[in-house]
Amino acid sequence: MKRLIAIAVSAAVCGGLIGACSVRKPADSSNAAQILRQIELNWEDAVQARDVDRVGQIEADDWRSVGHDGKVETRDDDLNGLRSGKGGHVEAELGPLDVKMLGDDIAVVQSTLTDKSAAAAGTGHDGGRPAYAYMDVWVKRGGKWVVVRSQTARVN
Repeated sequence: MKRLIAIAVSAAVCGGLIGACSVRKPADSSNAAQILRQIELNWEDAVQARDVDRVGQIEADDWRSVGHDGKVETRDDDLNGLRSGKGGHVEAELGPLDVKMLGDDIAVVQSTLTDKSAAAAGTGHDGGRPAYAYMDVWVKRGGKWVVVRSQTARVN
């Protein structure tokens, strides 16, 4: 009898833990997705304009990015590169932005970027401009969306 009770209690505890780990769907994912699409566009505009203050507001203090070359870049690295004129690109085109809401306060955005700057001309493997696929992880902190992780892969 004790063994039967122990099995029943174990099953109840495990069932409760599984239920506690389930992901809750966001209340209004379409509005949040639209906001994130706009922030992504604003971020790209800020990078192209070398607007260090705006980029600094979008990237979280703990933001990290893994570039297409495998190099890890911090927020400070990115902002210093923009200040010096060495970082970023001055003309680029984003592809369609796909937003996946993972909860009310976390999302993943995936898209492509084609570097159209004069410096990039002829650097693509196909003789054209380099293109990249990227993914950004966004978290809502203090009521504000910030990007915490990014990863980029070259696609040509």
